[in-house]
Amino acid sequence: MPVSSKTIIRFIFIILCFFAFFAHSVNLQAENQIATKTVVVIGTGKIYKEDSASARKQAIENSLESAVESVALDLIPPESLHQTFQSFNQALYGQTSKFIQGYKVLAEFKIKDAYRVMVEANVSIAGLTKLMSDARIMSGGKSLPKILVLISEQNLEDTSPKYWWGKKAALGEIFSVSAFIETMRSKGLPVLDHPSIAQNTRLDDGYDKPDLDEKQAVNLGLNLKADIVIVGKTTIDQAQNIMGKNIKSFKGVVSARAFRTDTDEEIAAITKSAVTANADETIGARDALSTAGSLAGDTMAGQIIDAWQRKDEQTNIIVIVVEGTDNLANFEKFISIINKISGTKNLQIKELKANETVISIAYKGNAKTLADTLMLKSYGSVGINIYEVSKNHLKVELISG
Repeated sequence: MPVSSKTIIRFIFIILCFFAFFAHSVNLQAENQIATKTVVVIGTGKIYKEDSASARKQAIENSLESAVESVALDLIPPESLHQTFQSFNQALYGQTSKFIQGYKVLAEFKIKDAYRVMVEANVSIAGLTKLMSDARIMSGGKSLPKILVLISEQNLEDTSPKYWWGKKAALGEIFSVSAFIETMRSKGLPVLDHPSIAQNTRLDDGYDKPDLDEKQAVNLGLNLKADIVIVGKTTIDQAQNIMGKNIKSFKGVVSARAFRTDTDEEIAAITKSAVTANADETIGARDALSTAGSLAGDTMAGQIIDAWQRKDEQTNIIVIVVEGTDNLANFEKFISIINKISGTKNLQIKELKANETVISIAYKGNAKTLADTLMLKSYGSVGINIYEVSKNHLKVELISG
């Protein structure tokens, strides 16, 4: 007896409800597991005047400090650790006990004038991540974004703005940009090397202007494999004399915006100024430009780190159109894999048709990230063809192997 399409649709609905409930339970367990991390460490305490109890206490405290430091170091991208080491230590110093959620001593013994303990400690990842975010230190195991800086500068003697990405190399140093980049790098952010690009890469003539718009800047960033592009300008004004006839004041102003190249999203915007005074016009202007660049770089670095930290935490509703759902076994496998992807929850049915189902799911990321993750999954006998990806929308075809 043939099965009607309505019966199939009802059956699909029941299956989806079951998987959605199962996935919610799995996600809750996963979130609880990643909130803390368990590590086993060894600590040592010095025995003074045969006071083993105090030495044991010191050994435990040392082991817990080592546990927190070990987990914290795992959260920081290795490529930036040497630049953020001082900030890391300043943020963590004297606060390690706050991040211990519990511990137990697995083994202990005395050896000569020392007491040794082996401790299993549960360390709060969420607490450490917040601490580092407050200290503007990139954490969470995320790779650092490659940054392209496209800021032009017009000094007092310049008839037009100077910029590094033109056909002709800028004559003289671009003071605000040099200071801006130096400050960004001091925060652990990798900025692409402009001299190397200018020397080894041929850029399209359409980019040869000081005031690139958002679309042009993002496209250039994509061409150069940057994750973030910063576009803006620096100007300087000379004010009236402030001390007698010789001392003049100079005001440098940096305005810039930062965009993600994968989504075109603006993630940071700053305007910073600095005023200096000097009898020498050249030195006064240079100092104003450099100081404004440093201030702008510091503020921009903080905003970018905050945005990059949040980029995988923002939850979006992704709509997925799935074709080939008449084959229930294939569809069940696809739904099962969707539900096991980290950051997914609340799968819902939006629409049911013959051989096509529209579902939505809450996901920490955008549709492109979800599509990239799906392509890495193994489906066994089921083939998957992702043939359309937009900001929060996917179209997928299931193919029997």
